[in-house]
Formats: sequence, structure tokens, C-alpha cells
Amino acid sequence: MRSFLLLDEEYRIKATFKRGRIIRDPAVELARLLRKASRGSSFKGGRGRSVDFRQRCTAKMQYSSSIEAHKVQLEKYLIMEGKGIDGEAPNLFGTELETYRENMTGKNFRIFLSPESSQIDIKDLAEKFMVKLERQTGYRLYWQGACHYDTAHPHAHLLINGVDKTGREVYIPKDIVKTFMRDTAQDICTTQIGSRTIEDIKRQKEQELLAPRYTKLDDHIQKFCYGTNRILPIGILHDKERILARMETLRKLNLCTYENGGYTFKPNWHEDLKTNGRYNAFLKARESLLHTDKSQMKLYTGELGKISGKVTQIYRTDGDASDNHAVVIESLEGKAYFVPLLKKPELYTGDEGKAFKDGEIVSFKQKINLQEGELVTMSTYQTQRGRLTPIFFRQGSSRTQTASQLGNLSEGRYGYK
Repeated sequence: MRSFLLLDEEYRIKATFKRGRIIRDPAVELARLLRKASRGSSFKGGRGRSVDFRQRCTAKMQYSSSIEAHKVQLEKYLIMEGKGIDGEAPNLFGTELETYRENMTGKNFRIFLSPESSQIDIKDLAEKFMVKLERQTGYRLYWQGACHYDTAHPHAHLLINGVDKTGREVYIPKDIVKTFMRDTAQDICTTQIGSRTIEDIKRQKEQELLAPRYTKLDDHIQKFCYGTNRILPIGILHDKERILARMETLRKLNLCTYENGGYTFKPNWHEDLKTNGRYNAFLKARESLLHTDKSQMKLYTGELGKISGKVTQIYRTDGDASDNHAVVIESLEGKAYFVPLLKKPELYTGDEGKAFKDGEIVSFKQKINLQEGELVTMSTYQTQRGRLTPIFFRQGSSRTQTASQLGNLSEGRYGYK
């Protein structure tokens, strides 16, 4: 499962944050000129749209406030045996290791950089990325990095402490996450090995046809079936071959069916596809439902309130080295819920008779690992940082009354702020 829970609400924005003056270095200027030149190129990306010839690089960020998870990332996951080059344990780089350990806080950020090209020096990419991130944000960061080679695309993991060298708490504004990180990573990759070729662009377009996430081609498909949820191939006038190939992929993902000479799309197919792009187990989980119609599974939000049902699926990523998990709950009412988590799912076993006051900040210590097959009631509670967090209680005991009391503690959208 890929990293998820990257909603806009997650990133805590400091109102007094002031961006420092942007100082461009020669490498960035060169990448900017290459971008500008590519926009003027005669090669167009369909219907007159100019193509970005920069090297592609995925850049994602995840946030955690757990000191235990922070230590697991540093001491286990980053240096896990078999993830380094030639199957060895990766070497850490960045801030002097003992200095980093001495200053570790619960709050931490994890950044993932994965260039498309295998020719990229990912350690150089990571180091230059951190220099530019510090320059852009004004922080003097404690950070550690590691390069992993255990997948088809070698990638770098960056671990950033939540307090910098001057004692300031680190905030990463959402515009940094959404645009700066990816643009910076792509600029660095482009200065390393040059721009992509037309053949590279064509290869990318072919890969997009099979992607289990929302693509630009899906924008066109959504417009075609607006109001009817049905597309007849005879009505496709532009880019027909690619659109038909893409619809076949969507059919295999069970987002549409082919019957009577046309494609009929399921309601909210595009939202399901976008959700799968954020939480890449969503469609797999939907196809694996045990007791519920596939059309009745939805992403859980706090607006849905307290829910009860059977835990039929639990997804974990990278064993227990990552905090990212998801739980599928199927209810007696014929509905199913995909619940994303930032930590491993646990079942609360605290005092059954304890009552909570409305608006109380609560802490839970008596917990066991949640298992598939459990009958649970799930609600949300508010942590000391104001984060709405799911909590699971076993059904059939007075704990469900506690869950009911918790259901009114917090209002608003479920998410991490």
C-alpha cells in the first residue's frame, strides 16, 4: 500500500509563516529554461497541449506525531536488511546520527522521492532536495536519509525531525507539499541527466492507459459520459484509440461494464478511482468484500459518525515499519467502510464503566491489536493536538456505550490536521 492520508486538512498551516526570499541557483535556472523551451517545442501532448519534458519524479510527504513510530523509522525501516544496493542494509546520511537521536521529538515528517529514470543518482537527489527545502522554508533541519533499491524504481526516504536546530517547531505548508517538492525533485533529476525524449513521453502515455489511479485521460472520459454514465465508441471523435484502451482498463478495475455496444460507468466511478490513487488498496478491498455489495463501500469520514460491524480486512504496509494501515468494516445494514489509519489498528480494552464528558480530551492506554473477524463499534475521539482519530471497541459489552459517548466528542470531517 502506498503512502496515504494526504488530504488538504492534514497539513497544519501556521498563520504567521513567512516565506523567505527565493534564491535561485544555476541548476534551478537551467531546469527552468529547459521547461520553458519544452513548452515551445513542436511536440504536443494531444489536442495542442504542450508537454513537460522534465524528468518525472514522485514526491510525497507523510506526517506523524508518534515518538515510537519515529524510532521505528530511524532504527528499523530506513536501514532494513535487503533494501540497500545488492541486497545489503542501506546506509544513513544527513545530520550526524547521534545528534539526530539526541534531538528526536514525537513529531516527524517522512518524504518519499522516487524518480522514474533508473539513471538518477538518488543520494545526490535527496541531498540537493534537502538543501533546497531548507532554503525555501528557512528551517535548519535535523534529517536522515536512506536509499532503497528493493523495488523496480530505486527511491529515497527522508526522515525530518519536528523541531529544527534553532528550537523552532517545523511546519510544512501545503503549497510546499503540493507543488514545490515535486517541481524541485523533477528539476534536480533533469539537471542530472537532461530532459526526457519524445520516446520517453510516448512510453509514459502508454503506461497511463493501465494506471489504477485517476489520469488526465479520465477527465475526457468523465466529460463524455456526463449526465448519462454511458459512452458509445461511435461518439468518440478525438484520441479514440487511447480512450477505448483506457476504458478497457477501467472495465477490468470493475468501474464500468461493456454491454449493448457501449460502456456503462458505475456511479461515482471517478471518485473511487481518485480514492484508489490516494489509498491504493481501496479497489482491491472493494473487490474482496465478504458480505456487502461492492457499490456500497465508501471511504470513512467523521461525518458518517459512529459505525458498527465486522472487521473483514486489515491492510498493513511494510510489515509494522510503516504507520499506514486501513481497516474494512462491513455493517449489518449492508454497507462497508474503508477506514484509513496512520498507525496499526488497535482495539480499546479500557475501563468499561468510565464516562467521558462532552469535549473532553482523552487518552487510551489499554489496547490490543485489532484482528480480522472482530465485531466492533468505531467512533472518533480528539487527541491533545486536535486530531480526530478512530478508535475501535468490541461489540457485545458496555464498551459500546463508551463508544456512543465518544461519538459526540468532536464534530467535523474525519482527517488529520
